[in-house]
Amino acid sequence: MANWREKLNQAAQNTISKSKEVAGVAKLNVEIASLNQSLKNVYTEVGKHVLENGLLAEDETVAEWASKAADIKAEIEENTEKIKLLKNVNTCPGCGAEVPRTSKFCDKCGTPIVVASTEPVKEDKEIIDAEYSEAQEDAVREAEPETVAESETGGGCCCGTQETPGED
Repeated sequence: MANWREKLNQAAQNTISKSKEVAGVAKLNVEIASLNQSLKNVYTEVGKHVLENGLLAEDETVAEWASKAADIKAEIEENTEKIKLLKNVNTCPGCGAEVPRTSKFCDKCGTPIVVASTEPVKEDKEIIDAEYSEAQEDAVREAEPETVAESETGGGCCCGTQETPGED
């Protein structure tokens, strides 16, 4: 019977030892996974720094990645704007909160909401009449009424006195 107890005791010790081993390996695997994630975060920050500051732009691979990143950013912005249109909201420039398009001020921080027009700006265009001549322009000037100063003073100077030629 002592032999059986020793075997049971040895099996228990082996189980405890194996459990400690499995727990230690699991703990180290979790730590390795955490360190790998930290390494990926560092890589991400380095890449972000390189792209945002235009470093290594002469490297074709980096230039290609920068182009891809710019395209992705543009697509994100486009989709964000589509979401705002679907939700009928604007973003507050002060706090970043979503504000109904009809609001003139942010409900959260009170910042005035300035909405950029999506309609193209109409430029004033000069219309030129090819048939219009300078002679017609001179005729229009001659037909214009007298100026205010002349009409109020009876044609004299601006102070209201009559000037007659030869008086000085």
